[in-house]
Formats: sequence, C-alpha cells, structure tokens
Amino acid sequence: MNARAALLLAASLLSGLVVRAQEESVEVKARNLLEQYKGSLVVVTAKGVLKAKTTGDPLPARDLPRRTLGVTIGDDGLIVVSNSAIDAAVGLEGQQAKMDEKIVTLQSATTEFTEVEISYGDTTLLHGKVVRQDPEADVAFILPDPEEVKALSKKFEKVDLSQFAATAEAADQVVGLSRSSAVYGFMPTILLGRITGVFKGDRTFFVTDAGTAQGMPVFTLDGKPVGITVVRIIDGQPSGVLGTLSAGSIQVMANLAREAAASTAAPQ
Repeated sequence: MNARAALLLAASLLSGLVVRAQEESVEVKARNLLEQYKGSLVVVTAKGVLKAKTTGDPLPARDLPRRTLGVTIGDDGLIVVSNSAIDAAVGLEGQQAKMDEKIVTLQSATTEFTEVEISYGDTTLLHGKVVRQDPEADVAFILPDPEEVKALSKKFEKVDLSQFAATAEAADQVVGLSRSSAVYGFMPTILLGRITGVFKGDRTFFVTDAGTAQGMPVFTLDGKPVGITVVRIIDGQPSGVLGTLSAGSIQVMANLAREAAASTAAPQ
C-alpha cells in the first residue's frame, strides 16, 4: 500500500470514528435526560361523570375513567396533561347520539371530575384535583392534595418550563420522554427525533416525530424543554393531529392554574 492510499484509509477510519462518537453522544444525552426527568413523568387516572344536554331528553350520566401521562412542572407538584386525554366531554357539543329510537344533538357536555389519582413510578400514590382546563389549547393542570403531600413529605422532581428552548427550530434533534403501558409496568421510555416544522399562530406548536403521544415532554439535546405534546383543537373539535405546545405558553397557563387553585382554597 502506497503512502497516499494509507493516508486515505486513515482519514476514512477517522471519519467513521467521529461519526460513531457523535451517534453515541446523542444516545448518551438521551439516556441522561431520561435519568434526569423520569421522576417527573407521572401516570394520571382521572375519574369523572360525563353529563350532556341534548335537543331531547338529557343523556344518562356516565362514569368515564381516563388514564394518561402527566408531567410535574413545579415544586408544588403541579402537573400538566393533555386535556382531551382526561375529559371525555371534549368535542361532543354538536355531535349526534341515539337515544332509544331517536337521534338527538348534543347541545352541551361537561365532565365533573370525582377522583384523580397520581402515580409517580414508585410506590407513591397521591390524590389530586383538576384546578384549570384550557380546552382550546388542550391543556389541563392537576394539583396534588396538599395534605397528602405534607403527610408523605413528598419532594417533587420536575421539568422547569421557564428554562424553555427559545431558539428551537426545524431540523433540531429532540428527545421525547414517556412511560410505557401497564404491560411493561409503566417504565420510562425514550424517543429520538427531530423538529420537522414550527407553527406560529395564537400559540406556537412544534411538529416533531419525537412527540408521538399526548402528554409527552420534548427536549432539545442540551436539556431545554421544547414543550408538551397535545391534540390540536380546531373550532372546538379535536383534530386527531398532535402538536408539541411550546413550554413558554404552558408556563403562562400554569401560573393561571396556580392562581385559580389559590382562589379556590382561600376562605370565603
């Protein structure tokens, strides 16, 4: 082998090692993010009674439990979830239903939450309360019961949305975190992807192939939260299309949720 061929071979090998090191770096960063934030990933079970008024007789009230992924976003334990994942009433207004032999139109539908349970991926189980819903943004906030928190001296692991990825843009690599189904014991999971587009309207949504389910937090590789994955609501109806709502927008709504919780708890 002449010197030129040897030099080209060495350069090729070095290039392969650099690429491999970069690939490993992405994987290591993703695993580190999972380790850092897995404690903030909770499983929320919301039990509620669906009540609906129609153009005929009202529909019988029905108990409709829902289970979904939530993310702890504050030292007070405040949790954000995709609203349509817990509220069975979303999108029902204007829909038709069959009652006996009649077809009726639903004029309004609401869910009265009767119980909320929060599982933290270990042995901790707390009850909570839905303190605010924003149906148009598809976001809801749940606050753990303060007395239960105090009794357990619970310290919360959180995602700090105030440190949001202000410069995130299309083509950036991102990491989505979630939990598996009960089949795999709700173990924490990772999904690598990229931002494929940024939609800027009344709110900013990131389209990513790492946010594949409701309630998933999505991060840049340097650990900045991009946002939480929700369903896009169009004219009051769930579109069935996911979007990652920006962390900055959720942070503003979280502050409103805390204000709502405080006003409810204040003595009259």
